[in-house]
Amino acid sequence: MKDNGSDNKETKHTTKIVVYGGNGFVGTRVAQSLLARDVCAVCLSRTGHKPLHLGDQRWSESVRWCKGDASKPDTELLQRLDGLVTLVGSPPLPTFSKEAYDEQVFINGTTNAKAIKAAGEAGIKRVVLLGAQLPFFMRRESFGYAQGKKIAMQAAQDFSELSSEHRAIVIQPGIIYGRRYQENGKAIPLDTLLKPISWIMPWQFVSVEKVAERIATEMLCEDPDRGQFIVIKNSQI
Repeated sequence: MKDNGSDNKETKHTTKIVVYGGNGFVGTRVAQSLLARDVCAVCLSRTGHKPLHLGDQRWSESVRWCKGDASKPDTELLQRLDGLVTLVGSPPLPTFSKEAYDEQVFINGTTNAKAIKAAGEAGIKRVVLLGAQLPFFMRRESFGYAQGKKIAMQAAQDFSELSSEHRAIVIQPGIIYGRRYQENGKAIPLDTLLKPISWIMPWQFVSVEKVAERIATEMLCEDPDRGQFIVIKNSQI
């Protein structure tokens, strides 16, 4: 793991959560939600850099923005942390070649599965996986995105069965809306289009803030009666 400028931000937080895909659309909001709960967020991404659009936002200075690849998990790092949030994925696009199909399966499935398996081997007892609530016609093996999500979900279930202390939570939002940003920090105002549609089809849409809040809440929930493998649908978010 390469830590980019965050060593001097080692904080008072006693609970430390690693977030794979932590500098992305959902990941940055998850980090902010965890910090609001006095949890240290270690955000891993292939670049390892804090997103430019965060600028000098004060909360972002308390995040550890580090370089890491979920497909090659750092077991030594995971051994020092208390929980895993894995958000790695790509848009649900159709594929027209075996290479493109395999890439969809790898990004949405294999990568998350490797991170979850490594978390179990490192002694982590809680995992939150970002899945997806897909329409019936998309839930087929020939759709690489759906197949990848299925693989990741199975990995989460396997994790929950490692012992009575292990718990895995799969968050399955529909279409997530909110303001996205390019790597150069420029805003992509998709929320302007999608938010009004969400009022008409609330069962299919959810805001990125609500998804992040639910992920942070589930990561810290200590209710022993909820079971070890929990799937949360869009309507529950």
